[in-house]
Amino acid sequence: MDNWIDIWSRIRQLPNADPDLQFLIDADGFNSGAGKISEEAWSTYVRHAASLMKIQPDESLFEVGCGSGAFLYPFYRKGHQVSGIDYSPSLIGIANFVMPEMDFSIQEATHVDPTRRFDIVLANSVFQYFPTLEYAEEVLRLMWEKTNRMLVLLDLNDIQFADEALRIRKGSLSLGEYEKKYAGLEHLFYERDFAEKALKGKRFTINISNQQINNYGNNKFRYNVVIEKW
Repeated sequence: MDNWIDIWSRIRQLPNADPDLQFLIDADGFNSGAGKISEEAWSTYVRHAASLMKIQPDESLFEVGCGSGAFLYPFYRKGHQVSGIDYSPSLIGIANFVMPEMDFSIQEATHVDPTRRFDIVLANSVFQYFPTLEYAEEVLRLMWEKTNRMLVLLDLNDIQFADEALRIRKGSLSLGEYEKKYAGLEHLFYERDFAEKALKGKRFTINISNQQINNYGNNKFRYNVVIEKW
């Protein structure tokens, strides 16, 4: 039986030449079904995220679950210092290939080193793969310690739409067929006040918004969280 680590750790071939952004987007799994995102839509999404983060030209970014680096790559092209971790050796290999001057390493999310700080610490469409809420809370607290200014969670599963999302994922499969196909591949869903509760006692401003990616089938079920430290 596969689990998410098995799925994301499957071997991916490095391209013969510098890959385009769509190659990175596809490598990170946004290439089929409701999760499919075009390069144009992705670029618009990254620009929107940059506006939410109020990013400055000299600021650095660190991504938890960075995959191939598709989200960070546009910032790298603009001269930002970027870095990230992921448990997939093949995806980290791609990130290091396309951004060789940067630092990407194979690591579990709960092994984030909070001593090397970045201006913005983020996770994009990765918290749904965490095994438990307790695990997610631990990662969130490490991200808080690692950031100088802003903590960003993008594309979180909204628990109020969990049943509808499950129905769409199940499609025409019978319960037995669904359990066989997706055993060990469950998604985690979050209350909208998840981050606020997990960081109780910290000083911050929080902004929560609905996901808005052009032609993205998961928009209805996802939301974004931007947390700015005081």
